[in-house]
Amino acid sequence: MDVAAKKSRLRKELLDKRTSIPSDQFEEKSAQICNRLKDFPVFQNAQTIHCYVSMNQRGEVNTHPLIKDMLGAGINVVVPVTKFESGNLQHVHLEKFNQLKENKWGVLEPEGGEEVPVHQLELVIVPMVGGDRQRNRLGYGKGFYDRFLSKVNCLTIGLLFERCLIDEIPVEPFDVPLDMLITEEEIIQ
Repeated sequence: MDVAAKKSRLRKELLDKRTSIPSDQFEEKSAQICNRLKDFPVFQNAQTIHCYVSMNQRGEVNTHPLIKDMLGAGINVVVPVTKFESGNLQHVHLEKFNQLKENKWGVLEPEGGEEVPVHQLELVIVPMVGGDRQRNRLGYGKGFYDRFLSKVNCLTIGLLFERCLIDEIPVEPFDVPLDMLITEEEIIQ
């Protein structure tokens, strides 16, 4: 079986594991993960943080409270906007959480807003379907984040549930490992 097929099978298994988390545990574990992130000096000292807006219906670690906290603390929050035509992400300054509207995939994105150059980012918080102890990330298979992460010069942190941390993610040459992974139980760096 080739790497792409292995990743596809693994993605389905991990998505099933993730969406089977009961809603009360989902909220509790998401809060634990985000609190671990907030304890890091790099998070506390960053003025411009890029953060994914979680698709809670798909079981991503919930970043909605985190984003609201960052906005309340006066942090320059940057969120991704999916450019389907080019296969890239655009990075837009978010002023208020209620600016977010669902795109065609059900992802919350701002309508309009000031684009922020990648070199201004001080920390990037990344969504993931699964990860391993070598800090490899399994995403949704479209490559949006790998293309973005290949241009990033700051710390990258992936948020995931412990049940989605596995021994080994099959990797391809274009896959970009993260600097750190945070689960509700541990930090891998």
